[in-house]
This record gives sequence, C-alpha cells and structure tokens, in this order.
Amino acid sequence: MRFANIIKSAAVVAALVAGQAHAAPIELVNNGSFESIDGHTSLASGKWNIYNNITGWTGIGNGIEVRNNVAGTAFDGKYFVELDTRANSAMQQSILTTAGKNYTLSFAFENRPGVALSSEGIEVFWNGLSQGVYNNSTNWKTVTLNVQGIAGSSVLKFAAVGKSDSYGTSLDKVSLVAAPVPEPETYAMLLAGLAMVGVVARRRKAA
Repeated sequence: MRFANIIKSAAVVAALVAGQAHAAPIELVNNGSFESIDGHTSLASGKWNIYNNITGWTGIGNGIEVRNNVAGTAFDGKYFVELDTRANSAMQQSILTTAGKNYTLSFAFENRPGVALSSEGIEVFWNGLSQGVYNNSTNWKTVTLNVQGIAGSSVLKFAAVGKSDSYGTSLDKVSLVAAPVPEPETYAMLLAGLAMVGVVARRRKAA
C-alpha cells in the first residue's frame, strides 16, 4: 500500500513538472501578425499600402508594405507584409530580453506568386547577427529558430534580399517566447520522488 502511495506521489510530481514545462508562453513580439497598422488605419480586402512604420515595427529604408488579400493571403489574420516595397527595405523591433536566456523565434514566409526566385528572399537578424535567408517556399512555411537574449533589449530585424524590384517574399506571424525551462526546485522534487520509488522497489525485491 505504501509503495502504491509513493508511485502516486511521484506521478503527481511528474505531472507538475510537465505542467511547468508546457505552461502557456508569454508572447514578446508586439504586433507579430501585423493586424494593427497604427491603431486605427485599416485596409480593405484587395488593398495594400506602404507605411514608414507600423505598430511595434520601425521601417528601415523604403518602409513596410502591408497587404490584405493581394498577391496571396495572410497566414494569420488578414494582413501580412512584404519588405521589397518600392525597393528592398527592412523593419525591426526592440524586445526586452534577459542576458543569457534562451528564446524561441518563429515566423511564416511565402514566395510571392509568379515572381522569379532571384527576386525573392528575406533575411533574419537577431542583435545584428544573420539567422539565415529564406526564399524557397511556394506556400506558407513556418521557421523556428533558437536565439539568446542580451541584457536590456534585443533587436529583431527582417530585411528583403534578392533583386530590388518591388516584388519579394511575404512575411507573417512573427513570434518570440522564452524557451520553456522548469524550475530547478521542481526537478529536485521529481528526482526525490523517483529516488523514493527506487528505494522501496529495491526493498520489496530484497524481501
């Protein structure tokens, strides 16, 4: 009976660890699906426009093109962006991070239909370091990357690459969350519970 109770206790601790590891993450990117242009401006279906900046994002160079059901449809919500506006452009966002902490960065991209691959491509930067160029998907594709924070604010940047001709890769659903790590105390509780199970099992076997 005592052995059964210990098993139950260990199972409860394991469940607590699982719950800690899979708790709903806090989204750190502001306006990652681009559903807000400036808090009050909207675009009807079939419309697009270029903005110097949009909510949460600072345009660099030639602004940010926001589209609604133009040359594709959004991966999430109704708006998505392209950064080869009148010419290759970029955008960035500063995000509060902790030095040395691991984060999961994800985003969706899609080539613009009917455009040569030489015109496509979007490069991702984290604190000034390139995380790769993405230009090889004819349908929305989600990319997941592991990045590490710095003290204060980290800078996430997307930039159009390829031929600068106003036709480029689409971007949507940008996300950054802290990588899930259970508390050390929770691990300690689990290990203690498993150790107790092992001791009792050995005693029962010896008897």
